[in-house]
Amino acid sequence: MTAPVTDDWFVDAVEQVAAAGRAACEALNAAVNALEEGCHARLAGRSMLEVVDGLIGAGGRETRFASAEAFRDFERAVAAMRAGVARSLVDDHGLSLTEVARRLNISRQAAARLYQSAPKVKVDPTAKM
Repeated sequence: MTAPVTDDWFVDAVEQVAAAGRAACEALNAAVNALEEGCHARLAGRSMLEVVDGLIGAGGRETRFASAEAFRDFERAVAAMRAGVARSLVDDHGLSLTEVARRLNISRQAAARLYQSAPKVKVDPTAKM
């Protein structure tokens, strides 16, 4: 059995994805809650003008932008993690880009783009090359 890894780029990447995912969930929940308040106002008999003014007055535009940005941050974190995985599979484990593409269920071109976009990561101490 190998020793536990304590300083690992993959663990850091997963933690960044998780943090970005939680932030995206919070931002999306805020947007959904605001829309539901608008729905309740409409069901209570408010006019569409009143509903829209209420949503905008409560920061609707900022809420919408914040949720979109939080989701983009999540996507960037996932992309960075995937790029690091591709690079590690090639550099540390000796896989070809074709093999990486097959394992990740992506095209070879996408695997090459991921590999090229990743910074050189620390060598995987569990690699058996």
